[in-house]
Amino acid sequence: MRRFLVLLKKELRELLTLQTLLPFVIVIAVFGVLGQTLSAVSAEQSAAAPLAVADEDGGPYAQVVLEALELAGFETVTVDGPLTEDTAQDLLDSAEANIVIGIPAGFSKAIAAGQTQRLPSWTRVRNFSFIGNTDIASFDGAMSVVNSAVAASVAAEAAPSVPPAMLQQPVAPAEHVIIGDRSAETPAIAVMSFVSQQTTFIPIVLFLVIVFAAQMIATAVATEKENKTLETLLSYPVTRTAIVTSKMVAAGLVALLSAAAYMLGMQQYMSGMEASMGGGTESAAAASAAAMQQLGLTYGPTDYLMLGLTLFASILVALSIAIILGAFAESVKSVGSLITPLMVLILVPYLLTLIVDLSVMPDAVRYAVMAIPFTYPFVTGPALFLGNYGLVWWGIAYQLVWFAVFAAIAARVFSSDRILTMKLSFGRKKR
Repeated sequence: MRRFLVLLKKELRELLTLQTLLPFVIVIAVFGVLGQTLSAVSAEQSAAAPLAVADEDGGPYAQVVLEALELAGFETVTVDGPLTEDTAQDLLDSAEANIVIGIPAGFSKAIAAGQTQRLPSWTRVRNFSFIGNTDIASFDGAMSVVNSAVAASVAAEAAPSVPPAMLQQPVAPAEHVIIGDRSAETPAIAVMSFVSQQTTFIPIVLFLVIVFAAQMIATAVATEKENKTLETLLSYPVTRTAIVTSKMVAAGLVALLSAAAYMLGMQQYMSGMEASMGGGTESAAAASAAAMQQLGLTYGPTDYLMLGLTLFASILVALSIAIILGAFAESVKSVGSLITPLMVLILVPYLLTLIVDLSVMPDAVRYAVMAIPFTYPFVTGPALFLGNYGLVWWGIAYQLVWFAVFAAIAARVFSSDRILTMKLSFGRKKR
């Protein structure tokens, strides 16, 4: 037993070093900052989201609808004028709301006569983050509350002319969605579901592609250093610039191949997702796909090209950083710990952009996140949907600048003989 404890102590001493524990400390600190940021953003969001109401009826059942909406957690704001496609944007702006609902004239009279009525609504989508669109999810449940309240009020009147089937759904929503200058008749929750499949699944694949490429190039450099083949390579009658250039070109080809594979897989995924929309029937799927296309939630050849360029630039930046980190590795085993900061730089913008929109973040946090070059691959998809092409092109140029900087640093590292002895010892002393 004593010998076993001695061996266990030896293994723990080798494993629990500062080099292996530092990544855990970094992850804990980063997630703590993320939690505080999300908490601050959530606190700024209004407890009761404003909802504009264009009431042209003014009858008793219109009042029931208003009370039901407030019961569902909305702050109703009455606006003047009829609700149409042309006036929806103006009514939303006047109420500073993202959702406007119209109660047509004669609504109460028709409900009392046992006729199901349609309530038109227009929802403006400005971003696709979870926190920024909580009112959309709440509105879907609010319509159920409205139907229950109206049905209960009608049943209390005990009007003999009201058919029992009408009490199941006295109010039928007629939902419209506005994105930029485009609009379509479709439920807002369906639009958010469509977009969320891309803003959750696809960025995960992107994250894995970048991490895999960085791990591969860092491991390759560390292997050459550990096996002493780097010394042989540096002793060849070849300039150091040529060695670094060959590694960067090879890394660029890997990046290009990864970006092409990503875009091909994404195109296949999008095609399959569009074909499966609509809840099962071909007519419903076609109608839903047509609505998404009408809203501009589809990618064309130019969009795929911009997505590919963004990913290509991101992988180039990751590979240039990984080459530098690989030069500090004492062995292949230490590569995982060394690239932890790189993984954190990728993970932070991915989580933040997934949950909250950058526009609602505090200024200091927003500028810090936008300064990270790996932020732009995660915001490119939603930016293309919203027609924000300037942000996409800026992100590509910004990442290429960082790639040039890190490539220059890598050239300096490989041009010195110190690359053969470079390592991060974390304060360990030689005996």
